[in-house]
Amino acid sequence: MAVVEAQPTKITAVVRKRRFSRLGVVLTQVGILAAILTVWQFAVTDASLPYFSRPSLIAAKLYELLTHHDIYRHMSVTLAEIAMGYSLGAVIGLSLGFILGRSQFLSAALQPYIIGLYSIPKIALAPVFIVWLGLGIASKVAVVFVASFFLVFFNTYSGLISINEELVRLARLMGASWPQTVARVILPAAAPQIFLGLRTAVPYAVIGAVIGEYIGSSEGLGYFILYASQTYDAAALFAGIIILVAIVFMANFGLNGLEGCVIRWRKAGGQTVQL
Repeated sequence: MAVVEAQPTKITAVVRKRRFSRLGVVLTQVGILAAILTVWQFAVTDASLPYFSRPSLIAAKLYELLTHHDIYRHMSVTLAEIAMGYSLGAVIGLSLGFILGRSQFLSAALQPYIIGLYSIPKIALAPVFIVWLGLGIASKVAVVFVASFFLVFFNTYSGLISINEELVRLARLMGASWPQTVARVILPAAAPQIFLGLRTAVPYAVIGAVIGEYIGSSEGLGYFILYASQTYDAAALFAGIIILVAIVFMANFGLNGLEGCVIRWRKAGGQTVQL
């Protein structure tokens, strides 16, 4: 009875310890941010750095932008480019990574071409896409696609080739069909690496959209930031950057939640207490 009753007590202690640890991390992060903003606010002056702006001015500009409708037009354009390009890159990257991860022949045959395409700087492809697809949204979606595809593909491929093949063969010997083996053995084993690729691709997708808008666009957050830099409006420039960072954080928050739902065994395993 004593051993049975000790288990919930130990689990509660572990959960409480983790909560305090997370709280400590959050407080440390907030303290670092507050220190940076404080130094920035009082150390920067118009005389020393006339176009650097200050956090108070950036906050005022951000509030001004968010209370007007024009910034939402730029946000909607950039979000549409990111959503379409990232979705295509994720789906095709996952599919191709899965196929090549399960086929040594295709992996060996296509490896030189994939490495060659990956070695091309993404910023160099943006003008090519504009020549091919024009100045509309299609060229920006193509840049976002390329920026996100390779990260999802390589992480998916890495997750597939690291799977213990003994588990796959064991599942097949026990009578599992190929779809059941994929759903219950292969994908769960590769899921952490797949989600790592999906999360890593988010900021690169945002960068791809901004690069495309830099090179040729009349709307979008990239165009807004470029225009602010050309007019020496540092507060608006930093406000646009903050909006982009917020988009990345919200996307990663959603992916973390999705990962927690898909990989439930990791959370359950993390709460296991050895007696």
